Amino acid sequence: MSVEVYLGAAVSYVSGLTFMDKFFADKYGELCKENIFYPFTSQEDWQITSWLLHSCLSMAAINSFLSLELVGYISHIKRLMLSFQTTRELCLRAEMLPPGPCWQSWVLQPQNLTKQVTMLFYCDPIKCLQSLLSHPLFEPHISFIPRKVWSMAAQISRVYDEWLTGDHAWELQNQLPHGGTLLGVMLSSDKTNISVMSRNHMAHPLLLSLANISMDIHSKGSLHGHMLLALLPVPSFIHKKSCVHLLLSDSLFHCCLDLVLKPLKIAAAVGVMMNDPHI
Repeated sequence: MSVEVYLGAAVSYVSGLTFMDKFFADKYGELCKENIFYPFTSQEDWQITSWLLHSCLSMAAINSFLSLELVGYISHIKRLMLSFQTTRELCLRAEMLPPGPCWQSWVLQPQNLTKQVTMLFYCDPIKCLQSLLSHPLFEPHISFIPRKVWSMAAQISRVYDEWLTGDHAWELQNQLPHGGTLLGVMLSSDKTNISVMSRNHMAHPLLLSLANISMDIHSKGSLHGHMLLALLPVPSFIHKKSCVHLLLSDSLFHCCLDLVLKPLKIAAAVGVMMNDPHI
């Protein structure tokens, strides 16, 4: 196998903060050094917390579960010291964890009236990308330098197994200044109503990921190689002609994308400094 790498790409600069720098700079950083599961008492405490937070149980159902005598009995037998007894205490503990990208909301005003207020919920895409770059488990699976791979030293047959091995990535790197780093942003949506919120509001998920991350990570949903970037609204328009509803929905969809992806457009035009996961 023969490999040609793009020389002068992805230069790192000093004085940046690594993921661990920010992690220990948290106000609970010193306590985390003594107990890596803080604000939870133990690994078992965290495992139960994680399961409850990722379950589909309502807050009332979690409260009911925690109040079961069986749960208290098992905790006593296993000498498991839960750091919470109610859903409220559970949520307060979870809020002490280092935060991820913050959610924002925007009230949309479509050209045509809708039956209900149309809300867009989204995160800053730059912060989402930095969150993916800072993921400790992804660090050995992230590449930044375009490369051309051949199956033999004679360079007869090309191998395309990752985005950075393609000609498109190489051509895009040619357009960047010397030392610039190329990030391939992937957006996707399963076009499925994932949430029925209050007042029967519905939304489509917009997911974000990095093409720089190995395909082995992307192919396993359990590794969380994608982040939820936005919840795109699915409004009900007030219009006599139903055939117009689809056109109005498409127009609103593109308006939402323009708003959510504005930071990415600016970064693509002038660049942005980000933390290197390999440092």
